[in-house]
Amino acid sequence: MIVFKYFEEEHYDNLLEMMLDFYSSDAVDHPIEREIIVRLLEDILSGEHPIKGVEAYYDDKLVGFGVVTTYYTSEVAGTTVQLEDLFIQAEYRSKGIAKAYFKQVMESHPDAVRFRLEVSPSNVKAIKLYDAMGFRRLDYHQMVLNRYTLRTKETEKGEMKKNDSNCM
Repeated sequence: MIVFKYFEEEHYDNLLEMMLDFYSSDAVDHPIEREIIVRLLEDILSGEHPIKGVEAYYDDKLVGFGVVTTYYTSEVAGTTVQLEDLFIQAEYRSKGIAKAYFKQVMESHPDAVRFRLEVSPSNVKAIKLYDAMGFRRLDYHQMVLNRYTLRTKETEKGEMKKNDSNCM
C-alpha cells in the first residue's frame, strides 16, 4: 500500500540521506551542496516557509520524498503548484508511487490552476511518465540569479549600495 505524510522530524536522518542521494544524482542539473540540503530540510520541518515535504511510504516503509511549493503566477492568473522534487529509492520505482504522489498533490490543491515541474533532459523515464500524465513542455529558458552570488560579486567590486528606490 502507498501512503503519503508530511515530513516528520523523527525521520530527519532518513530524509537527509535520501535528499543527499537525490541532489547529487543526474536527476538534477548540478549537485547541490550539503549545507543547502540541510537548510532545505530544516526549513521544510520548521513550517515557516511556503514549502512542504512529503514522505512516500510503500508497505509501511519510507521509500521516497517529494517537495512542493505554491505561488500565484500572472500567466494563468492563479495558484501554481510547483512540484519541486520527487525521489523514490531505486528498488521501489515503477510501482505506481510517482503516479499516486501526483494524484495526491493534485487532490490536495483543488484551487490550483497549474501544476508545474522541472525535469533534467537526461531523466528520460521521468519525462515519459510526465508526458503520459498530461504535462507539456514549456518553451522557456530558465534563468536564475542567486542573491548570494550577486552580493559576492558586488562586494568584491566594492559596489554594495543601498537601493534608494521606493518601488518595493
